[in-house]
Amino acid sequence: MSADRSLVRLALACLAVGALSSVWEFVALQPPSSTWHLAGYPIAAARLSMHAFVTALVTLALAPTDGRARRALFALAALGALLSLGAHGFTAATAWRGVVIHDARGGSLALLSARLLGGALQLSALAWGLRLRWNAPPTAPAA
Repeated sequence: MSADRSLVRLALACLAVGALSSVWEFVALQPPSSTWHLAGYPIAAARLSMHAFVTALVTLALAPTDGRARRALFALAALGALLSLGAHGFTAATAWRGVVIHDARGGSLALLSARLLGGALQLSALAWGLRLRWNAPPTAPAA
């Protein structure tokens, strides 16, 4: 499977995470006495949803249009998405914010590190993908 299709599939997976977390936000907003209530933190689920949708759009922008397979670009984008979306999902499930350096709970720094590393990997992939697009040879117009 080429990296082009892999990036599109990664974007579709991020869209699916965004859609599911939107549903999670909706059911988390239901009253606890409702049969529709699902445990979770609605604001964190909404943040996960928005982050997943933005990650999907950025990943689609990364997909090369000239058919060049870039496995390293896909690896950067996939690992960044996994770390950042995983950290956001953990935040939505547990209410650990992942933005505090010193916290009484032991895993706060690890969660913050996962969010920052995931974002840095995604930013690196975006910069590399944009560089590939700008340095791509021009295509001939269809006759």
